[in-house]
Amino acid sequence: MSSSVFSETLQAITTTKLRELSKKRSLFEESKSALIADAKLVQNQQERLRILVDGVKQCFSVKTASRRRGDRFGGSGRIISGSTNDPDLELMLKNLERFLEQARFDPTISPKLLSDWENSIMKKLEVQSLKFQYATLYGELVNEWLRAEKVVPADNASTSSEDFEKINRAERDESRANWEKLVFDPFETDPMEISYYLQALFGMKRGNEQSVKALEALRKSVEAFEISLSTPGQFNDEVLRWTINGLMVSGLLSDDKLAVLKDFLASPVILAEVADVLNMRIAAISTWSWEGEVPVEQRRHVTGAYHIYIDEELLQAIFLQFIGVKWSVFFKEAFINFSNFEGAWASLRAPLSNNDIGVKRREYFLGPQKKKPSLQGERQRIYKSNFFMSQLPNSPNQGGTDIDGEEEVEYDTRPRKLRRSKQSNRIGTGPQAPLTQNFAMAQQVFAQAPPQIMQQQRQHMARQSYGTRLDQQQIMGQPTANARNISSHQSILLPYQSDEYDVVYDNQPPKSKMETKQYLLHLLSTELLINTRLHGDFTCSRSEFYSWSPSLPHSTITSVLTFFGLSQKWLSFFTTFLEAPLKFTEDGPSAETRPRKRGVPGAHALSNVCGETILFCMDYAVNQATNGTNLYRMHDDFWVWDKNHQTVVKAWAAITKFADTMGVSLNNGKTGTVRIHNEPQSSYPSDPFNVTNSPSQEQNTPALIDPSLPTGEIRWGFLVMDPLTGAFVIDQDMVTTHIKELQTQLSTKSLSIFSYIQAWNTYAGTFFSSNFGRPANCFGRVHVDAILSTFTRIQNIVFPSSSITSHLKTMISSRFDIGDIPDGYLYFPTSLGGLDLQNPFINLIQVRDGVFESPSSILDEFLDAERDAYRLALNKFNDGFVYRQGNKDPNFIPQDSHIFFSFEEFSRYREEFACDYKGNLVSVFSDLMDNPEKEEIELSEEEENLLARLGEEGGEKWKEDGYARWVVSLFGKEMRERFGGLNVVEKGLLPMGMVGLFRSGRVKWQG
Repeated sequence: MSSSVFSETLQAITTTKLRELSKKRSLFEESKSALIADAKLVQNQQERLRILVDGVKQCFSVKTASRRRGDRFGGSGRIISGSTNDPDLELMLKNLERFLEQARFDPTISPKLLSDWENSIMKKLEVQSLKFQYATLYGELVNEWLRAEKVVPADNASTSSEDFEKINRAERDESRANWEKLVFDPFETDPMEISYYLQALFGMKRGNEQSVKALEALRKSVEAFEISLSTPGQFNDEVLRWTINGLMVSGLLSDDKLAVLKDFLASPVILAEVADVLNMRIAAISTWSWEGEVPVEQRRHVTGAYHIYIDEELLQAIFLQFIGVKWSVFFKEAFINFSNFEGAWASLRAPLSNNDIGVKRREYFLGPQKKKPSLQGERQRIYKSNFFMSQLPNSPNQGGTDIDGEEEVEYDTRPRKLRRSKQSNRIGTGPQAPLTQNFAMAQQVFAQAPPQIMQQQRQHMARQSYGTRLDQQQIMGQPTANARNISSHQSILLPYQSDEYDVVYDNQPPKSKMETKQYLLHLLSTELLINTRLHGDFTCSRSEFYSWSPSLPHSTITSVLTFFGLSQKWLSFFTTFLEAPLKFTEDGPSAETRPRKRGVPGAHALSNVCGETILFCMDYAVNQATNGTNLYRMHDDFWVWDKNHQTVVKAWAAITKFADTMGVSLNNGKTGTVRIHNEPQSSYPSDPFNVTNSPSQEQNTPALIDPSLPTGEIRWGFLVMDPLTGAFVIDQDMVTTHIKELQTQLSTKSLSIFSYIQAWNTYAGTFFSSNFGRPANCFGRVHVDAILSTFTRIQNIVFPSSSITSHLKTMISSRFDIGDIPDGYLYFPTSLGGLDLQNPFINLIQVRDGVFESPSSILDEFLDAERDAYRLALNKFNDGFVYRQGNKDPNFIPQDSHIFFSFEEFSRYREEFACDYKGNLVSVFSDLMDNPEKEEIELSEEEENLLARLGEEGGEKWKEDGYARWVVSLFGKEMRERFGGLNVVEKGLLPMGMVGLFRSGRVKWQG
């Protein structure tokens, strides 16, 4: 069912149900008015109550059993339980009938009690009237929303919105022009140069036999995989289901095509026919073609950026999705196997040799040493589990989709040109900053630069960058006392081979691209805290490639795929896929069809294959150049850091050489370097038992940065790193820009309350929240406070004289003539008849108290524990209680065997070996990485019972949802008083399920 058909169906169902609702409401109100009028005529309280009880049965259509034989009194029989959707009403009426029987004989039943019963009946009648009113309102809101979906925005454009449309049309046209200049103008790289580069990288030119063997194994696996793809019967029901499910969450297809795919999944007959066609198609893969022009369209994202999507024929889309996923899964496994091939991939640090004199001395003075768990092992685990080839799926069934609004904010996207004569053909705007320099010359300049001048220059740059930002707030708190819980973990088995230093913890890896990015920010901040404290130095450089998908040279793609062993048959297929005949749908049927000459289509599984095979070479280049340093990469967005400044210099040289060779540029706005330097707290030349843990005041002095590293800020989303402290702060100027965008987008959604709320939830809730960074212990509590303050500022600017709730109430009241709207009605979910407005403050308040107030305090604890451990080890040595029988070399005796080794030597291998003392370094690392658990609100017994009773009506999810429980506690009392429970609209009165399904679609942003 297409989206237009779905909309029409929903419109018809809503209209029908509103008509029936109107009849029920009219009938109820007539019966209610007549009942109240009859009751007022009766003076006797008991008799009036009997009239009200009998009348309520009629108003609510309560069924009763036939009067039992022998009953002397008239009236209806016993109430039949379950005859209504209101068990409380049935129970109340049953009890009142019994109580009225008692009142006929019992003089102790007071008039006050009779009045209370009468008031409870009247309350039930008023509640039902209110429920009918809000059910009608809900239906009218649905109709308003469906009408607004059909309205062309220009038909309702004000002067300001027309100006907005002109600006956005210009931006859209400029975006398309830049894309066309990239995609339709070929950019040829040198296949021979790429081949020579790859041969040198993979050991063919430097005699690395293990790398060559690993490469040969990879090529053989490619050959075997191609043979497996030629096996008949590739497509069947099961294969088509995972292929279609993956395609549906890719973001590639229109709503109408998604609806068609849902129909496919519901029909085994259709799937069988599709399988037959696609099996014939893959059997003739060597002659595959696009079979005509491929439509192209622009879509505006919540970030304000325009993205280009191809809209291929549906069977073609399924076919390409299958091939893309199959190659993706294969290359994921192949690259993992390569990285696990002994001697091919450099470990994070070379395994400590048993003959290492430092290890022997450590064992002599301390006894046998455990290599697990270690911080280096944890780093390696995180890299392998969460970042290495993370954009490729582990299996065909691995799916998942990003939440609408979970996108990184866009900023300066000008490319940086790299050192390459052929780059004169590159597309770019604005000034071009040279990135690479002659390494030897850079080293000479760096060495000769007067420190005072370099420091002044860096400080000046820092002040220039930060001088205009509003309300800067550090995300890392100042050192204060702060208790913590030591984490305990249990090992589990990785899906790939672990080296002896891998330690695996039973934690949940990121599930989406946005979660992975948030995880990386936490990892970076944790590493910065630990390294600046223990080693006194930390350098980070990051970037992403400029317009990676549309600018990737086809000659680069085919050269790399050739190097990895793809046959001519499959190279021909990839070439045909890349050179798609494209045509913009908005240009009309007579528009020119042009073949793509550069780049890959966005959101395509096959595009991931092309990109990731190339970027794997960059991963390996950094690994080899630095002897094991990890390049933390999420597709073309990459970060490298280390305590050793020169290690980052080497990594960046490898990155720039890769980029030069492959013919790609870096995004100017997302390229930068930060170096934080201060005196370490890890070595003590004097008394190790009398040392302050306070960080050195030198940490605020700008550190020298090698000129070969890129200039610019380290930023992500709305966060930017302070180059002096390493603290992430919120860029309030950028926030202000997007507040204005939010105001404009909300104005274009004002025709519909539902659309307005959906836009607010996506932009003000998800988009802003995601780009502020997810709270974590490494950020500290001040980060949460900064987000809360910023959300307050957002609401104050968007609604200067009110709030989102007041504004919505005014909109509803003015359109539908309804007043005194309870706050809970706005925040309750659609399944209960509410409007599902999201409140970004609640989740933040839930975690605020759980975040470390001072992240650095746990490093104080670690250093205290380490000095205590040194003291105990010294005493144990002096007392002659060191156990050496388990040492690797139990006969080794150092020359200074009578003098216990220094604290500096004791702490040298703290990251390589397990620390058994309290506050061990792995636990410190894990605790800093932790996301705070939500502190749930406590509900009353009545609220718990109400949630439990909702059952199939959406209550089960609410019962487990901390956010929902907070909403119930905050607004539940008023809602219960107004509606007699948590349900605003009774189940079945309106198509809430269909509304929820339709509203789950992505917001169409104006522009």
